[in-house]
Amino acid sequence: MKTISVINLKGGVGKTTTATSLAELLAEGDKKRKRPGSRVLLFDNDKQGNASKLFGVYDREHEAQACRILKTGRIAGNITDTQEPNMDIIPCNYFMELAELDLKADQEHAQHERYKAALDEVAGHYDYCIIDNPPDLGMNVINALVATDEIIIPVYLDAYSLDGLEELVEQINQIRALNPKARLSGVLIADYEKTDTSEEAEAWLRNRSGFPVFVQKIRHSKKVKDATIYGQTPCHYNIRSGAAQDYKKFVAEYVGLYGHQAAGERR
Repeated sequence: MKTISVINLKGGVGKTTTATSLAELLAEGDKKRKRPGSRVLLFDNDKQGNASKLFGVYDREHEAQACRILKTGRIAGNITDTQEPNMDIIPCNYFMELAELDLKADQEHAQHERYKAALDEVAGHYDYCIIDNPPDLGMNVINALVATDEIIIPVYLDAYSLDGLEELVEQINQIRALNPKARLSGVLIADYEKTDTSEEAEAWLRNRSGFPVFVQKIRHSKKVKDATIYGQTPCHYNIRSGAAQDYKKFVAEYVGLYGHQAAGERR
């Protein structure tokens, strides 16, 4: 099983849309490219629970499964069916704040390997685990990065996102002391609108930042925001939209670069 963390320290840059679209498209497969669907586990690691809401499994009244995993390091009984073929989910909610406090209070056991231990239990059942992370580096995110094989960073082409990107990569490099195998698969340009400024920012990102950048960009589309209102990913809401088509091409690019190591190979 390959574990992929979608992360950025800045909020509102398309992390959840990217994570859920990636999970959904990997699970569906691609008939045109003769790629069969993969078994996918979507891990909602954000207390806002937007990925959980998207698939209709959000529960505001009770401790969510992701919170229990952080506290116990066990995954049994904490996986929920999404009703999407080939895809399950681990839901999250605001109880994550309490779970992090409990984790910090536990001085007898390792605090940063809870997710890794839990995901190791189901490594043979899935091809991919996609983790949707919040815009911070709390203990739940550190646990996610310790369990991660690859990292995808969605960004908008503005100064705040690009400044945060450098800080995030620096933090990731520090965490690699706990997980040397984790690598940055690439930066994904999201919500792209062609302007002189955005073209300059893209040129800097691709040619001077030193970070790997996916060729495919995700175009700005009103349909992305509309899709969240109806509780759907862009591809399910309107497959003809520019953003939906771009996400399909992005997943094809990802699979072409890295996915062959996981597709159909379960450890």
